[in-house]
Amino acid sequence: MTDVYAARPVPSATDMVEGRHTHKRVSWSALFGGVVLVVSIQLLLSLLGAAIGFSTVDVNAGNTPSASTFGTGAGIWWVVSGCVSLFIGGYASAWLAGVEIRFDGFLHGLVTWGIATLLTLYLLTSAVGGLIGGGFSALGGLTSTLGSGIKSAAAPIADAAGISPDMIRQQAQAFLSPTTATDPAAMSPQDAQKEVASNLVTYEKGGADAPAAKQRIVAITAAQLKISQADAEKKFDDAQAKIAQAKAQAEQTAKAAADATASAASKTGFAVFVDLLLGAIFAGIGGSVAVARRGTLRRV
Repeated sequence: MTDVYAARPVPSATDMVEGRHTHKRVSWSALFGGVVLVVSIQLLLSLLGAAIGFSTVDVNAGNTPSASTFGTGAGIWWVVSGCVSLFIGGYASAWLAGVEIRFDGFLHGLVTWGIATLLTLYLLTSAVGGLIGGGFSALGGLTSTLGSGIKSAAAPIADAAGISPDMIRQQAQAFLSPTTATDPAAMSPQDAQKEVASNLVTYEKGGADAPAAKQRIVAITAAQLKISQADAEKKFDDAQAKIAQAKAQAEQTAKAAADATASAASKTGFAVFVDLLLGAIFAGIGGSVAVARRGTLRRV
C-alpha cells in the first residue's frame, strides 16, 4: 500500500500554518545583502563627497575654503551619507527577508547597522580604511594631533624642572670632571661652571646641604664676576625667581593644553555617539518602512 504522506513536501518556512503566513525571524542572507549595500553606498557617497570637496580648491583664485570649513563639511557629509546608506541597507535587509511584522523589520535594520559598524571598524584597520573611513580617519588624525599636543605641552615642564637631556649631560660632566681648584678666585671659567652646576643640583634637591650649596654658588659668582657678595646673592635670587616663574608658566601651559585636549576628546566622543545613534535609528526605520511597504503592496 502506497504511503500517501511519503510524497507530500515538508512545509517550508514560508508555508501557511493554520491560516497564517510563517517565516524565519532572522534571515542572515538578507542581512548580508543589506550590509553589502551599506558599505557600497557609503563608499560611493564618500568618494562623491571627496570629489565635491576637492573641486572647491582653487589656489590660484584664492577661494580655497579654510581647514575648519573642510572639516565641518566632511563631518556633515559623513553623517548624512551614513544615514542614507544605513536606511537603504536596513530597507533591503527587511525586504529580502520577507518579514511581515514591523518590529521584525526594525530589528533587521538594527542588526544590519551593527554588522556594518563592526565591518567598517575592521576595514578601517586595513588597507582600505583610507577609502571608506574618511570621517573616522580624520578622527584618528585629530586624536593623534591631540596626543602630540599633550607631549609638546609636557616638554616645557621637563625642561623647566631641570631634567632635559642637555641638563642631564651638563650635570654628568660636572660630576665626572672635578675642578682643579677650590678657591673661587683661582678657578678657571670652565671649572667655575662645573662647580656651579654641581652645587645647583644639590640646591635643587633641598635638605640640609642646600644653604651651603647656595653660599658656594654665590661665592663663585662673586669671584668670577668680581662683584660683591650681596650683588652675587641678588643675582642668584633673581635667577631662581625666573626659573620658578618659567616652571609656573610651563605648568599652566600644560594644564591649559590638557583641558583643551579633554574638551576636544569629549566633543569628539559625543559626536561619534550621535553619529552611530543616528545610523542605528535610520537603519531601523528603513527596515520598518520596508515591512509597511510590503503590506501596502499586498493589499493592493
